[in-house]
Amino acid sequence: MSEEQQRDGMNESSDNRAVLVAAGEDRKLGELARLAETLGLEVVGQLEQARRDGVGYLGKGKRQELKSFVEEVGAGLVLTDDELTASQARVLEGDAGVPVVDRTALIIRIFGEHARDAASRLEVELAELTYRLPRVKGGNRALSRLGGGGVAGGAGAGGRGATRGPGEQQLEYDRRVIRERSASIRRRLEGEKASRAVRGSRLKKGGAPTVSLVGYTNAGKTTILNALSGETRSTADRLFETLETTTRLVSGASADGVNGGSSGKSDGSAGPDFVVTDTVGFIKKLPTQLVHSFAATLEAARDADLLVICADAGGDLVGLGQELESVVGTLEEAGISTEGSLLCLNKIDLLDERERTDLDREYPEAVKISAVESVAPLAHAIREKISGGFERAKILIPHEEYAKAARLYGSAEIHAENSTVEGVWMDVTIPKQDLPKYVRYVVTG
Repeated sequence: MSEEQQRDGMNESSDNRAVLVAAGEDRKLGELARLAETLGLEVVGQLEQARRDGVGYLGKGKRQELKSFVEEVGAGLVLTDDELTASQARVLEGDAGVPVVDRTALIIRIFGEHARDAASRLEVELAELTYRLPRVKGGNRALSRLGGGGVAGGAGAGGRGATRGPGEQQLEYDRRVIRERSASIRRRLEGEKASRAVRGSRLKKGGAPTVSLVGYTNAGKTTILNALSGETRSTADRLFETLETTTRLVSGASADGVNGGSSGKSDGSAGPDFVVTDTVGFIKKLPTQLVHSFAATLEAARDADLLVICADAGGDLVGLGQELESVVGTLEEAGISTEGSLLCLNKIDLLDERERTDLDREYPEAVKISAVESVAPLAHAIREKISGGFERAKILIPHEEYAKAARLYGSAEIHAENSTVEGVWMDVTIPKQDLPKYVRYVVTG
């Protein structure tokens, strides 16, 4: 089935009833259902098989069972839990009698629906092109038969003068267009990567510790960011609602240490300010075509002073453990250590007393919150973590040694600064390992 047919299959409102199909050992039909619902599809049934068939994804007998089931429930679409080869899709579609859309195409479509900024849209387009390239088929096979063995310049068939038929020419043209567009997008994304590096360097210069929210998709990271920073970004209950990293400053000026909390000036007891970044959610069986979409997320995680691993605790413990395993595995595969990270279990308002007790027993060290009620426990835990490596001090550096003051902009958080007759007076939160270099400039009062 062509990419255009797959898109049509997902766009026809009369055919939005879908049957889910999974084969092999790693079957995730619950998650596939969430993906389908995110696009507004109605799941009307599911079919599973323990063994994955190389020809048609499902075995021949199971494909016949699928056809009967599709007719019985009145489905207009089959969604598979794995990416299919072009031939597998054709076989399965031929036997099922309705369009077949695989997991990768489904996720790419969701990314396309949710992409908001230019970089995200480019990443989605690149993913779609990468997915389409091996699936480009000669739509004019009959035409290629008419002229496929043409001879030019006296050369025999197979010689240098052999010409391609119109169908093959179109096929090669389509592939070349895809490759050229993909190369152009990659260049633009490299430019965006360089821009992110510059922006990250500027943030580091600001001195505030950086915190990255990472976790499974729909774990509530954006809701947490909103509550910490006072933002109002979209928090719809859909998978991949956030596709771009967003960075906000969380000030320690409020009494409870959360932006938008109680008013009043802080005396520093709330701890240091910090910069928090909301990132793209992870998912099992992440399509390789979408790795680019996670570049900014992985960079934010790699550069952060503290990782906060967020997870949805509103379901069962088995599913929670699997999601955490997937997140930690993805980070470690990217060479990002999770040692010293903070585990935040969100949505505990969905649990009853017994379930909360089980959660406490299984994850005693985790911070457990309901982001729609209060993130103050998380804000306090973050500040405890980042304050452990920082210390607040007031220093006075003579004008002739201003270079020492300038270095602080790359390593410390500057709360206040004033030029006096004696020198530059600064109120800073400084890494403890750097404090000995400035101890002789520390002033009291």
